[in-house]
Amino acid sequence: MKIKQQPEDFIVQELIDLNIAKTGNETYFWLTKRNWTTERAINEVARRCGVSYRRFKFAGTKDKFAVTKQAVSAFKVPAEKLKQVEIKDISIEVIGLGENPISLGTLRGNHFEIVIRDLVKDDIKILKKNFSKIKKSGFRNLFGEQRFGKGNTHLIGKEILRGYLENAVKQMICFSGDKESTEKLEFENFAKENWGDWEKILGKMPYGKGLDLERQVLFWLTKNKGDFAGALRTLPKHIRKLYVHAYQSLMWNQAVLKQTNFMKKYAPVPGFDTKLGKDSFSNTIRRFLENENLFLESFRCSRMPELAVEGESRKVMVKPTNFNIGDAEDDELNPGKNKVKLSFDLAKGSYATVLVDALFKVKIA
Repeated sequence: MKIKQQPEDFIVQELIDLNIAKTGNETYFWLTKRNWTTERAINEVARRCGVSYRRFKFAGTKDKFAVTKQAVSAFKVPAEKLKQVEIKDISIEVIGLGENPISLGTLRGNHFEIVIRDLVKDDIKILKKNFSKIKKSGFRNLFGEQRFGKGNTHLIGKEILRGYLENAVKQMICFSGDKESTEKLEFENFAKENWGDWEKILGKMPYGKGLDLERQVLFWLTKNKGDFAGALRTLPKHIRKLYVHAYQSLMWNQAVLKQTNFMKKYAPVPGFDTKLGKDSFSNTIRRFLENENLFLESFRCSRMPELAVEGESRKVMVKPTNFNIGDAEDDELNPGKNKVKLSFDLAKGSYATVLVDALFKVKIA
């Protein structure tokens, strides 16, 4: 089973609620992108408009290797200026004006159209069987792999929670993920060996490799040696908060996966205001925290309190709506195999990749 063999195999469009007005400080637009992260795409749009990236707000990040359409608001950026922006694999469609910046509250959910490839007959049997089960009962609402970046996002978050900000920066600069280029791996090893010589590390950093955030952090350290809090604060607050959220998500996923039978519809994503009970899920969270030498109070982020998270409740099982599955067809990218197209809507916060994974499990929990 393969997904995302090409960006067009994974199409996402936001389902949003916007109050459009005749006037307003916010210009709303659809950002459609291919092979761009949301952050990099909006950074480039801001640069072309000659304004700060911080003027742009959106409901959430979208996959890089996909075709995605999401709503963005731009504070005091004229529609005419946005319409003039031309960037490869990015298109902008102005929606209108309003007074409120786009936020997570603007988002109702997402519509997906996904082509699953490289299937054999047994795969299709499992897919059809699990399709019926999930349509009836739903699937476990785990946080998807996108939440964890290249594999270090939650590790950065853990160090922030522990107050070890140098370790957080080190995780950011030196972590080696899967499928990285030789050039990036060489740089990360070089950074480990020369840790503390910020000018030398910055000079070795490759350009055009998706290292914009790391470059900001290192540049700060060349001017302010030892100020790791300041270095991290060069990053937008929502980016830094993603690190903490990733660690919360890891804990929640692991606790859910250890449960054999959930009696409640919701389970707490841990934060400083979380009240744990005596149930199996709560006990799993307690053990996780103890093993990591953390406490619920750690989520106040004492070294960086602007990132504090109080916790929330998350639905354990979710059902896709408008859930449809196409017929098996010949797969032109994998001769001798089949492909199937899925379409469905998911509420915000739920992950299509988790649904796809559940569709191909022999047993659905």
